[in-house]
Amino acid sequence: MTLDREAFLSQPLQKLLPPLIQTFGAQRPRLDRLHRYAQGRHDILLRTRPEGLPNQRLTHGFPRYIAQLMAGYLLGEPVRYEDPQQPDAVDALNRLYRAGGAEQADMELAYQQSVYGRAVSLCYHGADGQPRVAALDPRYAFVVRDDTVEQRPLMGVLLTGSGDQRTATMYTAEQVLRCPLDAAGRLGSARTAGHLFGRVPMVEYLNDLEGQGDFEEVLPLIDAYDLLSSDRLNDRAQFADALLVLTGVMGLGTAEDPTDFRSAARRLRQDRTLALPDSDAKAEWLLKNPVEKDIDVLRQALANDIHKFSMTPDFSDERFAGNLSGIAIKYKLFCLEQKIRLKERWLISGLRERARLMACCMAQSGLPQLDAEQLTIRLQRRLPEDDPEQVPTLRTLAENPP
Repeated sequence: MTLDREAFLSQPLQKLLPPLIQTFGAQRPRLDRLHRYAQGRHDILLRTRPEGLPNQRLTHGFPRYIAQLMAGYLLGEPVRYEDPQQPDAVDALNRLYRAGGAEQADMELAYQQSVYGRAVSLCYHGADGQPRVAALDPRYAFVVRDDTVEQRPLMGVLLTGSGDQRTATMYTAEQVLRCPLDAAGRLGSARTAGHLFGRVPMVEYLNDLEGQGDFEEVLPLIDAYDLLSSDRLNDRAQFADALLVLTGVMGLGTAEDPTDFRSAARRLRQDRTLALPDSDAKAEWLLKNPVEKDIDVLRQALANDIHKFSMTPDFSDERFAGNLSGIAIKYKLFCLEQKIRLKERWLISGLRERARLMACCMAQSGLPQLDAEQLTIRLQRRLPEDDPEQVPTLRTLAENPP
């Protein structure tokens, strides 16, 4: 979200914030839907059918699978900060991060980045006065940037509470402002406090240039997969409730009431016998013949498209057999690796901004000076290794040293 810097500097925040909250509120339906799917509450659960028809509503955990796989592969190991030119400052930064819960927050940020297309963290001082890092819910937090090409952060906004008990907390480079927010979006008087970070302490981590979630593009395919599986089970239920077709002159009613077909139907289910009055009469079941093979082909095609367009491999697929070499598996992970590299660049950009915040805090707390621009930020991933293939190369080097 962008805002003109001159307007930000010349107008009070209480006047600027309501339209920003309203603009952000327009994104809530999309964010809430992504949250529902990540929790396994898909649109198929809202489907209704006429009374008497089976209504199985199956959901499949593709969204959670995609988000957890992406987040776990991106941050298979804790983030490493390195700089041989300033080892004392890097050690102090790592100690602050360990004490402030940064590793846990990083994993939450990677997951939220995958689900919502963006993640938001907040640097704050805990009750003990030490800096801490928290991952915020992206449905209730956003960062406002200026409209220049640099897109420098102007302030961060956190919305808490509900109804008439809502509170809007604004984080600028100098202070923290907390204002009550009524249902109409009007702000009350603000309570202000300072902080030691020297910059906007709220940081946003995009997933890509458009801020799109990793499974957002394949939601229609996931809905189709849910619908196909649900209707497949419904067809099975209706197959069990097949219709009995009676041909010729016959009656199922009782002697007392020839039109009482319901009592006769119950007796027929219990006795499991039927007497036909003449040779032309016939009774047979009307069955629906589902084409299971075609349905299974379509189901598999949908699953393959979900994995293909989300760039997440299906590790249960037989192509990931145990006899594959490490190099072969790496080739199968090629698309996933390319997408992860794009996510990595955006995440590192946010982590560097967070390091700038901690550097300002360290300078004011008497800790070693940290130059965040010189930091090397590494995200290590656990990739399959193929040690047997390296043995001949190592043996050759040992026998014929360079």
